[in-house]
Amino acid sequence: MRCNCALLLTLLSGQLLCGQVAMDVPIRTSGSTNERAIDGLEEPASATSAVNVRASVVHGGFTWCNVITITDTIELAPEPAVTELNNGLLLRFLANANAHGDIYIKCVSNLPAIPLKRPDGAKPAVGQIEAGTVCEIIFANGVFTLTNASGANCPQGFLAATERLCLEVQPVPTMLFHPARDRCAALGGKLCTWSEFVVGCNVLGSQLLGLFTDWEWIDDTSNHAHTTDRAGRFTCGSMSNTGLFDTVTSNSRCCFHPR
Repeated sequence: MRCNCALLLTLLSGQLLCGQVAMDVPIRTSGSTNERAIDGLEEPASATSAVNVRASVVHGGFTWCNVITITDTIELAPEPAVTELNNGLLLRFLANANAHGDIYIKCVSNLPAIPLKRPDGAKPAVGQIEAGTVCEIIFANGVFTLTNASGANCPQGFLAATERLCLEVQPVPTMLFHPARDRCAALGGKLCTWSEFVVGCNVLGSQLLGLFTDWEWIDDTSNHAHTTDRAGRFTCGSMSNTGLFDTVTSNSRCCFHPR
């Protein structure tokens, strides 16, 4: 009875192995370390077949990458290498530099760099890609999407006025309204509202550089006059308005909301 059970187990084991990989050459169970491998495995025959390394990586798996950042492009060297881009490809890497705004990913040598976006389609914000942090991106429909949320703390160059409000320390002087607004958006922030500016000005005070040297653009309007507002020329509560968007310049200081 024991022999029959052993024989049955052997036969079943053989069937299981045969169901995964069909071998047409002898199997060697000894040899040097660099020879202990199976080469030439084809793609899985069906959706329920065993998945080899290439299928896992190229067709929707994830892999770790070495990274080099060159200006606006993050060059990744996946291990094992990726030779084509397919929807669902997931890559992880340790950022070696801070990056935000217009960022591109290049991970296949013979393909162009691909834009990197947030899940909402916007550009990566300040604080989402910082040196020394692990980043995760996924490829779909011609774009890489950054799955990292922005940090819980204020990004570099900002100070916390409250748990949910960061103000830029150093404003950029003499900017027109629309470029000032666009600059903050490119950082992943926005112009401060009137209430945000007043709170930040009173809480942070002299920690904010450039206070009371010029008016500062804010995200607020005077509807009765069809103008936009500015704040902070003389005190935290100073306010003026202007409709001359294309000629009047003011300081640009951005606000940022950490998640």
